[in-house]
Amino acid sequence: MIFFRYIIVAGVAYGIDFGGFIFLLGVGFSPVVANAMIKIVAAIFGFFGHRYFSFAITERADIGRHALKYFGMALFYTPVSSFVLYCIMYVVSNPVYAKILADISLLVLMFWITLRFSFGRHQRSAVS
Repeated sequence: MIFFRYIIVAGVAYGIDFGGFIFLLGVGFSPVVANAMIKIVAAIFGFFGHRYFSFAITERADIGRHALKYFGMALFYTPVSSFVLYCIMYVVSNPVYAKILADISLLVLMFWITLRFSFGRHQRSAVS
């Protein structure tokens, strides 16, 4: 059930990410810069969506610790995502298709990292 809620939030965040990416490409940003910029916006939505919906954490006690971990992950994920996009664009010249491939390749990795490192303490007690 948690994975399905995670996918719902990730889907909405991806809509923000992908739509913003296309918009930023349209106004003249390079694919790598557009990807990095919109990842920040999607990460802010993702943090609150995953915290309150995916992992159903309602108490405010650990919000600062969770935010630090989650946005620390975003600092890792954004350049990795942009690097993967950059590499895929050597094979797939269309930046939209390249972005789709890059993001799909990182989805499962990010679920595991989010589960393990951002909201892990709460999650282990919910699964047990």
